[in-house]
Parts: sequence; structure tokens; C-alpha cells
Amino acid sequence: MLTSRPGAGARTPYPAWVLACALAEAVGMTAAAGAARLADGFGVVAGLSVVVAGGLVEGTALGWAQSHVLARVAPALVRGRYLAATVLVAGLGWAAASAPAAVGDGSDGSQPPLALVLLGAAGLGLVMGPVLGAAQAAALRGAVADPWRWVTANTAAWPVAMVVIFLGATTPEASWPVWSVLVLGTVTGGVAGGLLGVVSGWFLPLLAGATGGNRSGRHWRTA
Repeated sequence: MLTSRPGAGARTPYPAWVLACALAEAVGMTAAAGAARLADGFGVVAGLSVVVAGGLVEGTALGWAQSHVLARVAPALVRGRYLAATVLVAGLGWAAASAPAAVGDGSDGSQPPLALVLLGAAGLGLVMGPVLGAAQAAALRGAVADPWRWVTANTAAWPVAMVVIFLGATTPEASWPVWSVLVLGTVTGGVAGGLLGVVSGWFLPLLAGATGGNRSGRHWRTA
């Protein structure tokens, strides 16, 4: 079912978009959580490689799921290009954010205050959001009329998602069994991805439909 954004005047796949983001982040954060726990048993180089691999899974899941929904409303979208942009920015960005924990020795066991961690997470989202939005907007060129408006969508959505992600990532103790860490990663990713979809989905109509002769926006409407 396609649901229109209030006042937008055109129908968009809002529920499908929210679900796609939620499922993608659930998969991605499960992989990232497993990678982070697995990295604890390796040396610096191997541990960092595992963390990067987990980040790439997250980026791949998100890029594939988002492009699958966007292709419904922008048939000219080159999904492989959108996927590559998302993997490079979202996947490697997450891996870079996780790298300090992977290479640190953790000997003192100290942790910064939770409020500071969440503030940093929001700040990271404010940085990663427009960068990812710009990369995805470049991939949307030629498929939608106003791709650069997608930068605003990501800038608004990612700080919220990153706060939830970091809240979940800082919760497990070293004594937690692996299965519980994976379950928490799945739940955290699902919630964060759902919020990412809720916020960014409100900007879908701003892409203004397909480019060229199809700028009337009819691709946003149901058949």
C-alpha cells in the first residue's frame, strides 16, 4: 500500500521505505555487533578488518534495501551506483567510528558518561548524514528531478538513528553471551532503522519524481 505524506499531493511508498530501512539496519547492526564481539579475540589488524567487514555488511544491506524501494518511484535509478555510494559512506563510516574500540586495549575499562557518548553520536550523525546524502544524491542524478534535496533528508534523519545505535552499542557488558549481543544488535538496528525511515521518508516527495519528461511526478502515484 502506498501512503502519501500529508499535504504532499503525491503518493509515496512511505510504509515500504520505513520497513526497508528498519530491516536493513537490523541486519547491519546484527553483523556489526557480531563483528565487534568477534574482534575482541583478534589482534589489532585482524580485529579492525573484522569491524570493517561488519560495517560493509551494514552499508550493503541499507543500500540494497533503499534502492529497492526508490526504484519503484524512480525507474531510471541505477541501483548499483546507489548501492556503491551507500556502502562507501555508510559502511566505511560506521567502521571508522567503531575502529577506536577495535584497536584499543581497554585495559582501564573506563567509559565516558553516557550523555557525552550520545551527544557524540548525534554529532557523528550530523556529519555522516550530509556526506551520505550527497553521495546518494549523486547516484540519484538523472533519475529524479531534484536529487540534492536528499542531502536534507539524511541530515535530519541520521542524528536520531546514530543516537539509538550508540545507545545499543554501549549497553552490552563483556560478560554478555554472544547470542544476547546479537539480539540486542538486531533490536537496536530495527529501532534505529525504523526512525531513519520515518524521518527520511517524509522527504521522499521532495525528490519530485522522475527526471526529464516525467517531472510531473506521476511515478509517485499508484497505478
